[in-house]
Amino acid sequence: MKATAGTALSWSELDQAPEEPGVYAWYSRLVISKADIDLAIKQIILAREKSIYDARVTVEMILDKFVFGPYQETPYQVSLRGQLKPKFIGEVLHEPSKSDTLIDRLIHEPERLRVIADVLRKAAPWFTAPLYIGMAKNLRSRLLQHRKKIVNLRDKYGGGSKDINAEAGFANQVAARNFDPTNLFVHIEVIDVIASEHNDLENILNRINYPIFGRN
Repeated sequence: MKATAGTALSWSELDQAPEEPGVYAWYSRLVISKADIDLAIKQIILAREKSIYDARVTVEMILDKFVFGPYQETPYQVSLRGQLKPKFIGEVLHEPSKSDTLIDRLIHEPERLRVIADVLRKAAPWFTAPLYIGMAKNLRSRLLQHRKKIVNLRDKYGGGSKDINAEAGFANQVAARNFDPTNLFVHIEVIDVIASEHNDLENILNRINYPIFGRN
């Protein structure tokens, strides 16, 4: 059975995409294994026995590793200047904000991580932004290109390698951040447009949705 308009395709179903023009949006299920959750809970309890400070650091590290880290923005290049003032240029790092009350709750009730992990696994696409939005003249061909490049990068570098240029596109971001490709899925919509409209739509969709791996 071939996919049609408005279809969601898993990683293994990309060859079912229609060979037609359209728009596509990549998402990922945020899956945290039971073993990782069990270990995280033990780590929080052990840290809490030492001090609240140790427990806080442990909770923040766990949230960074499993929740915020994979979605952290790449650095921004900024330039600051004023009239007859020094000029400042450089790199600004994204620091994900974590609620103090969330951290406090997890310190005292680390079992809450199980519910959080369960909800996050089911959140995409309804409660998450897309990772990447693109337009293609041939949806099947384009999506299979993405898949092939991701597989090649993972085979060449392994997961999360710093040697990968994460600025070079969607596949590079997926490989550099060590996303599990089997958790990726894509929503497609067949849209028959001319080349100039194709560019307009991709431009607008990226600017109103801000996909984290989008650079349009």
